[in-house]
Parts: sequence; structure tokens; C-alpha cells
Amino acid sequence: MESLVSIRKCDTYDLPRLAPVVKQLLNDLGGLGSFIQRGRKVLLKPNLLRSAAASSAAVTHPAVVEAIASLVIDCGATPFIGDSPPLGNLPRVLSKCGYTTFMERLKIKPAPFLEKQTCEFPENRIFRKIDLAREVFDYDAVINIPKLKTHTQMFLTLAVKNLFGAVIGTDKAAWHLRAGKDYETFATVLVQIYEKVRPAFSVVDGILGMEGNGPNSGKPRQVGILAASADPVALDSTVCRLLGLDTARMLTCAVGQTQGLGVADEHRIRVAGDKLDGFPLINFEAPKTMTVTWNLSGRNPIRRFMKNQLVTKPRIDHDECQGCKICLEHCPPEAITERNGKMIIDYRKCISCFCCHELCDNDAIEIEQPLLGRLLSRITR
Repeated sequence: MESLVSIRKCDTYDLPRLAPVVKQLLNDLGGLGSFIQRGRKVLLKPNLLRSAAASSAAVTHPAVVEAIASLVIDCGATPFIGDSPPLGNLPRVLSKCGYTTFMERLKIKPAPFLEKQTCEFPENRIFRKIDLAREVFDYDAVINIPKLKTHTQMFLTLAVKNLFGAVIGTDKAAWHLRAGKDYETFATVLVQIYEKVRPAFSVVDGILGMEGNGPNSGKPRQVGILAASADPVALDSTVCRLLGLDTARMLTCAVGQTQGLGVADEHRIRVAGDKLDGFPLINFEAPKTMTVTWNLSGRNPIRRFMKNQLVTKPRIDHDECQGCKICLEHCPPEAITERNGKMIIDYRKCISCFCCHELCDNDAIEIEQPLLGRLLSRITR
């Protein structure tokens, strides 16, 4: 079975120029009307990681969400904007991210994710139950609007990863702890969440992306594309190829295709839209991710040496740290403590989930990859 992905070039968030491109993008998929019917309630799910300016590339740009919301209204449907930010309540994050002005103008209400609903899965899935936000299922359709960003744990955070926002904020840390250093297990959680939420389609905001050590502290990078598909696995794998990166490192794509929930094989994906001169990129900076998934726990000195020399880990820059304790309060394995006014990481407990790096507003937590780990990464790519 073939999946369709639309890619359109766009180098600006200026709405008069952006809106027609978004419409063309969706027309490539058959038009918004083929997904959204008049009188329906539609949930728009952007990436609202934290309170951040759109110029940081940490969140989905409000102009992209406004353009999609306007098309939903034109179809006679009613859009709502929802997410579950790890820090801060949704109205505050929406305001800080620049959404409030257009939401008030278009009379769009926020949709906070507050109540849990236990979702059950068939016996052939690894996880039989996952608690997701009940509010997600109150809508007739979900439009997934991720940001194009790197991710130190999952390589890239695109369409599939963005749906982790359907997990209520307080439960996110528990899933990181449960998965530990087994990134494939976490990828499986993400794919199963997609299986349950099933957005009508996804639109990736890749006009200004993030490279390096995202999803919070990477570097903004002008990529200049918008991408859309009803198949988030195909969408993610296609965007990964356009960035010039190895799709084998996108574990959500591998798991999604294996479970029959999407297409990752480029020979089974049809790409529509603009002619993509200049792609794939040749110098897009990938994140420093963990290089091994072996069991390196225990007191064996050889294991301990291998862990120290191979495993990517967070490091606190005490000169930049403001002592806000967000990392301490949200560390899933409770590996961070305060000592003499400084945040200290106990690497015996650390599971390299990088939640501390992801949530730090002060860019005080860096990603450190040992030399041997860097060499091994180059050899095995």
C-alpha cells in the first residue's frame, strides 16, 4: 500500500504568503474538506513544549496554526487548540508562544488536557493499557501540527513524537522512567499513542527548524519547508531523508511500519508538491544521542567503564544554572539532587532520558557524548 506525502517550499511566516502555501499543501492530499466536515469539532495539536518565543524554534509557529485554523473555519467546522505542556498551564503557554492574539480574533478556545482515560490495546501490542487525556477523544477529528526539531532521545521529534502531548504532563516522566534507556521501548509507546489518537492528518512546521541538541536547546535552522500527510510514519521518514539523515535512527518509523501502522519504506511513499532543489541537506546537525542500548548496569568494572565511555549523558553548566530546581523536580529516576546550592547528577541513577535538558529554560544542561561514543557512532552509521 502506498502513502502520500506533500512537501511545499516556504521561507516565511508572513501570513498572506504562508496561508496559500498551507492550502496548496492540503490540496495535494485531496483538500481539507476530504478530512473535515461542516459542523464538526476539530482539535489542533501543535508542539507547545514550553513558554517560548516562536523565533526559538522550540514550538510550532503560531502563524502555521492560524493558517490551518482559518481553513477549518472556512470548512464550517470549529477549531480548538490543545496540548499538555510539561511545564506551565496551557493558557499561559499559549500566551507566551504568541497564540493568544489570533485565537481571540478567530474566537478559538484552548483545550487543556486535564483528565485521564485508560486506553486499551489488543494482545499483540507490548503495552496493553496507556492513560491518555480524555479530552483528546472529545473531538470529531485531530489535526497534528508538530515542529521540525531534533531530539536527543528519539533523534527527531516530528509527527509521531508530537502525539506524546496526549499524555497528561504529570505522566510523561513515568513513561520515560518505564522505558529507561531502551529507546525502542519508548518508540513503541509513541507509536501506540498514535494508533489510539489517529489524527486526520499531520502538518510539519519546517520553515524554521531546530538542529543540534533539541528539542529545547538546539539551534534554529532555516529549512524552508512545510510537509503534510495522513500517514505520520511516512511523513516522518520523508522529512528525515530531506534533512540528509539516516532513517534507521528514527525508531518510531521502524516500529510503526513493523506494526502495520504506517509506511517508512521510501519506495512505497509518493511525494507530491514542489520540486525540492537543494534537498536533501548535506550539513544538518543531528543530535548527540546515546550510542548503545546494551545493559550497562551493575557493579562490574568493565560495564562501568563502558558506560562512562560510551553513553551520552546530560551535564549541568553551573555557571548558567539559575537554581530554579525544575530539573530536580522533574527527573524521572530522581537522579538530581541539590548540594551546596548546586544541582548534581548521580549518573548511577541517570537513564539518559534528557528530561532535564528538555525542560531547562536557561540552557544550563548540555549533552555530553564521550569520545569513544562519538567514534562508535561514526563507525556504525
